[in-house]
Amino acid sequence: MIRGQDIDLDNADNGLDISIVMPCLNEAKTIVQCIQEASEFFEKGGLSGEVVISDNGSTDDSVSLAKAHNAIVVHSSEKGYGNACRVGIEAARGKYVFKMDADGTYVCADIEGFLKKFEDGHDYVIGSRLRGNILPEAMPFSHRYLGNPVMSIMARVLCRTGISDICCGLKGFRRTALDGLQFQSHGMVFGPETTIKSRQHGLSIAEVPITYRPDKRDSHTNLRRYRDGINNVIYIFCESFLFRRYLSK
Repeated sequence: MIRGQDIDLDNADNGLDISIVMPCLNEAKTIVQCIQEASEFFEKGGLSGEVVISDNGSTDDSVSLAKAHNAIVVHSSEKGYGNACRVGIEAARGKYVFKMDADGTYVCADIEGFLKKFEDGHDYVIGSRLRGNILPEAMPFSHRYLGNPVMSIMARVLCRTGISDICCGLKGFRRTALDGLQFQSHGMVFGPETTIKSRQHGLSIAEVPITYRPDKRDSHTNLRRYRDGINNVIYIFCESFLFRRYLSK
C-alpha cells in the first residue's frame, strides 16, 4: 500500500519496506503513471511502501495530482535537482530508499532485481541502462554512445566505482547505509555523487540491468546537457583518488 500524504513524518512508525523518492518539477503529464506503477509494484510484491514526491517549485498540477493519488509530498525550498533529491530522501522512511525520476522513463518492476541485490548484502544498488534495454527513442545517440559511456568510464578509472552507467536515475540505498552519507550537490551532479560517495564510504555496491523508456513529458528533459555534462566531468575529476591524493600532500 501507499501511505497517505498526511502522515507525521517525524513521529510515524518506520516499519515500511520501501520508499520511492521522485524529484518533481512540472511532471503533471507523467506523475500519476509513476505513482500508480509504484502502487501496483507494492501490491504485487506484498510490500509496504510509500511514494515521496519532492517538489522543486512546480507551476503545473504535479503537486495536486500527487496528493490526489495518495503520495507524500514534500517541498524543496532551494531550486535544483540535487536539492529536491536530498529533501525527498531525508523524508523517506522505508528500510530501502529508492530514487527514481518522475518522467516515466523507469520501470518500477525493475526494483525487484534491486531487492535481490540487497538480500545478497549490498548497501547501494544502481540501475544500468547501458547494460539493459534502452527502448527506441529513449536516449539520444550522443548520450547513449558518447556522454554516458565516457563519464562512466572516467568514474570507473578515476573513482573506482565499478559502475557502467554513472548517471542512471534509478538507484536504491539500504536505509542504514544512508546514515553516514552527506550528499551536497545542488543540481544534476547529484547523479554521479551518490555512486562516488558510496564507494568512498566503503559501501557494497551492485548494479542491475534495467529498461529505459522514452520520456513522455511535453517539455522532455530538465537536463541542460552541455552544462550538466561539464559539471559532472569536473566533479568526477575532483573526486578522483589521484586528485584527492594530490590535495592530501
